[in-house]
Amino acid sequence: MEAHAISEKIRFERITPNLGAYAHVAPQDIVADGVPDRILEALTEYGVLVFPQLNLSDELMVELTGCMGDLEKPVATADGSDTANKGIYPISLAKSDKSQREYVIGNNWWHMDGTSYSVPGKATLLKCEQPPSAGGDTEFAHLFAAWEAMPEERKRELENLHVVHCLEAVGRKFKPDYDVEDQARWHKVFPPTEHPLVWHQKSGRTSLVIGSTAWGIRELPEDEGSKLLDELVEYCTQDEFTYRHHWHKGDLVIFNNPGLLHRSQPYDEASGRLMHRTTIKGSEAIA
Repeated sequence: MEAHAISEKIRFERITPNLGAYAHVAPQDIVADGVPDRILEALTEYGVLVFPQLNLSDELMVELTGCMGDLEKPVATADGSDTANKGIYPISLAKSDKSQREYVIGNNWWHMDGTSYSVPGKATLLKCEQPPSAGGDTEFAHLFAAWEAMPEERKRELENLHVVHCLEAVGRKFKPDYDVEDQARWHKVFPPTEHPLVWHQKSGRTSLVIGSTAWGIRELPEDEGSKLLDELVEYCTQDEFTYRHHWHKGDLVIFNNPGLLHRSQPYDEASGRLMHRTTIKGSEAIA
């Protein structure tokens, strides 16, 4: 499909100067020839794309994901449901499995998906099946923009440092009274994994591999490393680099995972919040 024909099917409207755009498209056009490629281009430009009340079916959501890349099948998040068997992860606090429930609660802190792997996911799609009655907004922070705005001297200080990520780092936040059984369970799911702190990506842009799963800096004493990581998250999540999305039923949000941190605002199980998530496999290792 020619460019002008694609632009007639989908258009974008910037949300903030640094992050986010509303995407306007009819559900039946979401997988039309050329549209998924245009979405990927816009994702690189805007970081977060919001499709207000698009009301995609699960089938179209999976098809769209496949049109933009390889669908990442749920593994750690697989819960045996029919929805999960389609390649969709249902995000809800209404889970009987302890690890699954902890995984959802852990989303309440700033994080990047996939830091347990050398190659994180390329992008994530979130569809609102049931908006929460209270709380549950999702916030995004643009790591690319934060790095570009960082003083050059600070950038030089961060180069060549290495960060360790693990589930225990965030587990201690939601369960400060943890025990050895908790530690063993967390390490089984996501053992300590080391990455470069500064990720210079093939696109020419740079992000920091930080967030709630960051445990420490290899080259620094534990207290200094923790302090530095906290300072970097605070810097990267300033208002000028963030966008907060308030969910409505049928909303679809797609975000560029390697360039962002994200988190959910806390909510209760009674709020009824239910999201459906698919992930596009990554192709670039953290290096």
